[in-house]
Amino acid sequence: MSEQKTPYNQIDFVVKAPRFRIVFSYMSDKGVAFVREYLLRLLKVTPCKPAQIAQYFGFNQYETEVALADLEQNKWIVWQDDGLISLSAEGQRLFQDNGQDAPRIPTLKDFGGEYRMELLDNNFLQKKDCDKARQQAIELEITPKVLSESSEIARRAFQNRFRQLMEDDIIDLRDKDISLYKIDVIEPKGAPDYFRFTQQFELLPETGEAKERHDVPMIIHQDNIQQAVTAQLEQFGNCDNLRELRKSMGEIGDDDTLKVLFGGQLDFSEFLKVYEKYEQQNGLYFLGQIYHQENLFKQINQIIDKLDKKQSKKLYWLAPSDIYWGKQRKIHDKLQTLVDKQKQGYEFRLYFPLPDEGNRHEKQEWKRQFQKWKRQFKDISEKVLYGFCEGFLDGNTEILFLEDKFAVVCYHARLSSYPVSLPLGFMTTQKDEVSHIVGLVQTYLNSSISPDKNEEERSQKDFGLLSSLS
Repeated sequence: MSEQKTPYNQIDFVVKAPRFRIVFSYMSDKGVAFVREYLLRLLKVTPCKPAQIAQYFGFNQYETEVALADLEQNKWIVWQDDGLISLSAEGQRLFQDNGQDAPRIPTLKDFGGEYRMELLDNNFLQKKDCDKARQQAIELEITPKVLSESSEIARRAFQNRFRQLMEDDIIDLRDKDISLYKIDVIEPKGAPDYFRFTQQFELLPETGEAKERHDVPMIIHQDNIQQAVTAQLEQFGNCDNLRELRKSMGEIGDDDTLKVLFGGQLDFSEFLKVYEKYEQQNGLYFLGQIYHQENLFKQINQIIDKLDKKQSKKLYWLAPSDIYWGKQRKIHDKLQTLVDKQKQGYEFRLYFPLPDEGNRHEKQEWKRQFQKWKRQFKDISEKVLYGFCEGFLDGNTEILFLEDKFAVVCYHARLSSYPVSLPLGFMTTQKDEVSHIVGLVQTYLNSSISPDKNEEERSQKDFGLLSSLS
C-alpha cells in the first residue's frame, strides 16, 4: 500500500472508430520522381546554368533551388567552375542502367488494406487497440457532421500522416523507404469498431488530493479525446453525498470509513490504519471498485471452493446507482467466474437498480442499457440478471454477499474534490456482521414499494428477472 501510484477508480472510454478499405499508389524514394527525370534529361544533353534551367522549365528562383538541391543531395549533379551544372558519375549511371534516353524511373505500385480511425483526433489504430463492443464503457460523443464526413476526414488524415503511419507499422509494407503517390480508393467497411482506452484516476497518498489524468498511451494525437473525457465527466457531475454515506454506514454498523473520508477527501494515513485493522481480523479493506480487487476475489474463490455442494446458498451482488459502476471490462471476468461456479453450491444473482413503476420512461432507458449485458452474457443472462427498486441505502452502497460466509460492502463516495466517484469498502467473514448485512439486503428486497396500498396492489422491491419485466 506504500506505492506512490494510488488509483481509486478505473474507467473505460470508447470512441467510434470506423473501418475503411483504403487502396493507394506509392513509389520508392530511391527512384527518380517525375520532375527530376526531365531535369536530368536536360543536363545529360548539355550542362546548364541555374538561370537557363529556370527559363527552360518556367521555374521561379525558389523552385529552381529546390529542384537542384534535390539532385545535389542524391549526388547526381556537380557544379563546374564556370557556374554550369552537369551530371556527376552517379547521374550518368542512371542512364546507363536504363538505356541512353531516359533515367531509371520508379514503377508505381498499388497497396490496399483495412484501416481503423477514431473520429475525435483521427488517429489510425492497431487492430488490437479496437473493440467490437462498446459495453462496459462510457462512449464519447461524435457530432453528426463528423460522422457524415468520416471518409473524407480519413482521406486527409491518411495522406497527411502517411510517413508516421509507416513508422508506426499501421501501414504494413516491407519497403519502408516509399512515398505516397495518391489515394485511389477509400470506402467505409461494415459496422464501426470502437477505440477503447482505460483512464486511471489516482490520488496523492500524502495529501489525498486527486492527480491529473494520464495521457492515453496508444495514440499520438489526443487533445480532442481529453477534452471529450473532461466534458463527459462534467456532464455527469459529482455532487457531494457524504451526508447520505454517513447514514448508510450507520445502518451497516461501520464506524471506520467515515474517519477515512474526514474533510471531504480520503485521508490515506487513516486508510492504512483501518486496512491493518481488517487484516488482523482476517478481513479486507480496499480502495477502488470491487471488481478491481484481485486479492478479494482470490479469497472469495477459496471460500466458494470449500462449499458443500449439497446445500444451495444465495450469492447476490447489488449494484449501486453510480454511473461509473461497471464501466470497465474487467468486471466481465469476475461475473463470468461467479456464474460458472454456481454448481459449487450457490445461486448467483446480479441485481441492477431500476426506478419504481411510476417512472416508465427512465425504467425503459435502464432496461435498454441492460440489453447490452444480456448480449454480453448470452444464454446465461436470462438466469442471473435481476432488477430491484433503486434506493437501497440511498443508492450509494454496493453489496456482494454469500449468505453465512462473507459480505463485501463498497461505498461509492461522490466528493467535489474528485472528478469521479471514489469507491471504498471492506470484506468481512465475521458471522454476525455477515448476517446483519445479508439481513439488510433481504429485508429491503422483500419489502413493498407502496406499503399503504392494498395487499393485492403491493409489489416487492425485488422486481425479479430482467427478462420478465415489461
